[in-house]
Amino acid sequence: MVVDQFGADELERIGPLFTGGFRTLLDRGVSFTQAHHAHALTETAPGHATIATGCFPRHHGIVSNWWITEGSIESRWAIDDDLYDESPRELERSTLGEWIKASYSEAKVFAAGGKDRAAILLGGREVDGAYWYDDEIGGYVTSDYYSEPEWLESFDDRRLLDVRFGEVWEPLPLKPESIEELQLEKPDFGPLHRQLPITFGPPRPAPDESFYHALRDSPWWDRYLAQFARFVVEAEDLGGDTYPDLLALGFSAPDYVGHDHGPHSREYVDTLLRLDQTIGELLEYLDERVGLENMIIGLTADHGVVPVPEVRRRQGLPGTRVSSETVSCLQNVGRQLAERHGVESWLEPGPRLAPNLMELTGRSRDELEQETAALLEQCPAVEAVWTSSDLAREVDEEDHFRWLYANSYYPQRSADFLIQFEKYFMASVSSVTTHGSPYAYDTRVPMIIMAPGLAPETLETPTRTVDLAPTLARLLGIPIPDEVDGRVLIEPAASSP
Repeated sequence: MVVDQFGADELERIGPLFTGGFRTLLDRGVSFTQAHHAHALTETAPGHATIATGCFPRHHGIVSNWWITEGSIESRWAIDDDLYDESPRELERSTLGEWIKASYSEAKVFAAGGKDRAAILLGGREVDGAYWYDDEIGGYVTSDYYSEPEWLESFDDRRLLDVRFGEVWEPLPLKPESIEELQLEKPDFGPLHRQLPITFGPPRPAPDESFYHALRDSPWWDRYLAQFARFVVEAEDLGGDTYPDLLALGFSAPDYVGHDHGPHSREYVDTLLRLDQTIGELLEYLDERVGLENMIIGLTADHGVVPVPEVRRRQGLPGTRVSSETVSCLQNVGRQLAERHGVESWLEPGPRLAPNLMELTGRSRDELEQETAALLEQCPAVEAVWTSSDLAREVDEEDHFRWLYANSYYPQRSADFLIQFEKYFMASVSSVTTHGSPYAYDTRVPMIIMAPGLAPETLETPTRTVDLAPTLARLLGIPIPDEVDGRVLIEPAASSP
């Protein structure tokens, strides 16, 4: 299970209020409190791909949610496929689900998520199916890359989300002391400054696409995923024989709510409290059907979140949001360099150096990159700029930020310049907050494993999210590919099958 936009800071802050699924895992599992994504571009697609493959983005190829191919001005999503519309064909490494199927041809592997990229990248290439939410129909869909099962339409025909039409999202009750401990804020910024209680969709008497679209920004979206998960378990009889099956789930609602309201909002906290209930009910169902003693469960997140700068400043802490000065400075670097060297253009979308620049200037690529980076680094809020030449060289892990950016660098897809902004800087004005930085608030995430024979334990040993897939594979007793970057964290209990 992967929770979108759920940093370890948020688990520690909200955790004392959990009584459902998160609480079960915390109380009965092995919790790694110092688990980090070891890549700089902490976004949804690379996060899910890293978790599933046990490899860094520089090896699995999903460096970002999107990238701009050389010579183009249009972005290409990580799961775009010219033949199948959406698929995992850009993923360059195999996943845990594929390792299972390689060991057991009878095994079944399914992935589902609110987001298409979450489901597709958690599943992988050679799996039985991946499904994601489509707000045009208010149901789950797949692409032609996968075979569509007969039961998918029957699930959508149940119209389970329609029960939310006309419902008002009211927050769960909290004690005054809990509100104070959670440091809840009512931000006076963001999309229409909407605050709880919240309704969804326009003032119309019947549910339509706009209603189904609006529900993504609510806890009901993840509850719907849990309902779909139950349906998959029953339709495919997962866990019904002696072969291991995998169900990978991407809970996406905290990301939408977090972007629109921030991690210190009542809305975000309520979404996590309700997800705790949702996962708790799902675990109870699976316990009745399969038995938790027959299951291995891994929980983590694809990334954390930047603390809202306005909230930090009210708390007397540093934090800045992007300004026109920063935007103008960065946008003018290419023009300044082109004029300085008497060429027509210096930078292309990516950003990448313009073609033929070495021939036109008589300078080496490394010299051109260093001059460009030096000018970019003079812009406000820019901490460092990493060039393709910097990141293509062998990098030692002790050179922390360079190493994180090197792990996010894939030559065929990455830009020539990766900009590292200052800590607690928000690069967006369209969202209350976002993610994508190399700092601990974005890289440190929960990581919990619950398995038969494993005693509950809290470990502060530094770990990485690439360690999750190989550890789950070891607990399953299946071979781990040599190509993985992660390591095994836990050996199976002696009495485990």
